[in-house]
Amino acid sequence: MGGLALFGNRTAAAANFLTRPFVDEEDPLLVVVQLSGGNDGLSTIVPYAEDDYHAVRTTTRVFAKDVLKIDDYRGFNPLLAGMRSIWDRGELAIVEGVGYAHPNRSHFASFDIWHAASDRGTAGGNGWLARLGGLLRKGDEGDVNIAVHVGERLPYSLYSPESPGVCFRDPRQYQWDRNGEDICEAAGGGMGGMGGMDPEMRMGRVRNTFLKARDSSAVIRKAVDRYQPKVEYPDSNLGYSLSVVAALANGGIGTRILSVELDGFDTHSGQRVRHDELLRTLDGALTAFLEDLRGTSVGERTTVMVFSEFGRRVAENASIGTDHGTAAPLFVAGAPVEGGLYGKHPSLQDLDEGDLKFTNDFRGVYATLIADWFQQDADAMLGASYPTLPLFA
Repeated sequence: MGGLALFGNRTAAAANFLTRPFVDEEDPLLVVVQLSGGNDGLSTIVPYAEDDYHAVRTTTRVFAKDVLKIDDYRGFNPLLAGMRSIWDRGELAIVEGVGYAHPNRSHFASFDIWHAASDRGTAGGNGWLARLGGLLRKGDEGDVNIAVHVGERLPYSLYSPESPGVCFRDPRQYQWDRNGEDICEAAGGGMGGMGGMDPEMRMGRVRNTFLKARDSSAVIRKAVDRYQPKVEYPDSNLGYSLSVVAALANGGIGTRILSVELDGFDTHSGQRVRHDELLRTLDGALTAFLEDLRGTSVGERTTVMVFSEFGRRVAENASIGTDHGTAAPLFVAGAPVEGGLYGKHPSLQDLDEGDLKFTNDFRGVYATLIADWFQQDADAMLGASYPTLPLFA
């Protein structure tokens, strides 16, 4: 289930640009993959040469003989063979030690910080992807399909009353979501700009909103139905979501920002089995997606960012798992990406009460995407200046 996420007092105005397409075959695209729950970075990109790693990870560690070595210090988890192949062809960047100062170990609070690109969380403003989408809209009206989340719930990164995003799990069940109160308010005359209208005019405005949403839904369903992938996607929720993303990216409907989620990374207990399965899922779906787009014009203008709200603590807990931590690696992938290692790996000896100290602020990655990929003013959008990374040729 899902639908058009229109918020606040802008629902009627937003409906006016639901279906107007602005398509440019040169426009860059961004796909964001959210690993929810706090991915264990030390089990993803493994510092196999660290004695301290093996000493405190007696059950969750990955042995040096098993890792897919990058250099004489670190390597990919052996379940990430597909991502390793992307690395080998120079299209995968690993940004080390990504986090932020004064880390918050609450899932919700940390995601709010990441999604709003602000230490104040949601109090810091609209979602960063929604703000970016607002900058990318063309013309006076724009296209609501510019930002789409394929999943159960809209992440705050795409929240904005002015630049609404689309959210659905299955495009064939595209329905209204999270705006029932707005509809009732509009019908009752409480919506800004509609209070002075007579009842018939108010209901006409609401009816028009629904009709525009229906048209937008039809455009999305058509794009998905007519797409023929070059590869077989794995039978997983993430695999399905990324197959829909590929269809929308190729659909010519004006979509520029696409978002998906893989949940389950809160591995407080029995981590090894659970985390292995999650990495297997990520690797299969992401590899299929990039292979599907490889060699196409859409693939040449698509970048993927994979992130989690925080990493895990360095030492295991008593439940054969790991608790909420801080810094972790972030991935940027795709044909336009200059693959390689970026930043410094956090020290396993110089810890902050058992946690890694971040070495790269996540907003530096955002600034790179905003300024170097989308050619927008990152400082103005983020409200501060962050050092960028040479992720693009």
